[in-house]
Amino acid sequence: MSAPESVFATATRSFPTGIVGTVVTNSVVLASGATIGGMYDTKTMVWTPLQMPATYSTAPYGPAITTTGYRVVGSYQLAGAQNNHGFVYDSGTNAFTTIDPPATFCAPGSCNETIAHSNYGATSFKAVGNCDAISGSAPGPGVYPATGHAFLYDSATKSFTKIDMAHALSTTAYGIWMDGSEVAVAGGFTDAATTHAYVRGLTSGTIVKYDYPGAVVTHFEGITGAGGAGNYNVIGDFVSPSTGASPTGFFLPIRSWLAGTPILLGSGLSANSVFQRTVVGITIDGGTTAGYITSLPGA
Repeated sequence: MSAPESVFATATRSFPTGIVGTVVTNSVVLASGATIGGMYDTKTMVWTPLQMPATYSTAPYGPAITTTGYRVVGSYQLAGAQNNHGFVYDSGTNAFTTIDPPATFCAPGSCNETIAHSNYGATSFKAVGNCDAISGSAPGPGVYPATGHAFLYDSATKSFTKIDMAHALSTTAYGIWMDGSEVAVAGGFTDAATTHAYVRGLTSGTIVKYDYPGAVVTHFEGITGAGGAGNYNVIGDFVSPSTGASPTGFFLPIRSWLAGTPILLGSGLSANSVFQRTVVGITIDGGTTAGYITSLPGA
């Protein structure tokens, strides 16, 4: 999957960042080094640019289907700035809105770095992401582990809630899925020992902590429903001594809050998002980065 030059005239490369239904979000890198969003419909095979007005870079992530189209969250950067702001875009109104937690959210530091990763809801919605107090250049959305906090944003109340894992040095929230009253969040956290992946039910308080066998770092990148609360398909990346710094993507079924048998997607690639059993991500072959989409057999 690659953004066409006919739509993105100066694009140098692109990679998918999120999927729901037939909607795939992409980050398109321009010749200037800036990024804009690229919305791709797998049914119509139509590409649509997405750029927040008056910004240098726009990076879209986890989309959601709404009653009037789709909603996307992500981050943007102003010209000359080093920090990111969170945003939400609604295709029904063609409107962008900044969503940054209050500065005190990162106390004793002052929050000035926000990346919204995923959202859920047809009308009002909840979104998850990360925020931090940084000085100088931010670590960026693709770098983990990162410092800072995971947050839940509620559009109905326009409120932010900190959802860090207990005793963690840092927590990320990359995916959200809702079944009835259960709000399930997926991501990773770093403690004194290593970096772990997790799925956490914010309503029930249930937590699935997962370390890929033999890995030194494991992180969940996305989550989708699989038949009710406690049943999910998640995708993630891990790094092991045998792979060095290169990530390996995997798919993991969770049923009744129990982790099943992982399915390897391949080495030298990341798994960025999942919907049902369709996965998008990027491959790295000899330093060349390319996007992919694949569907796994099974139910």
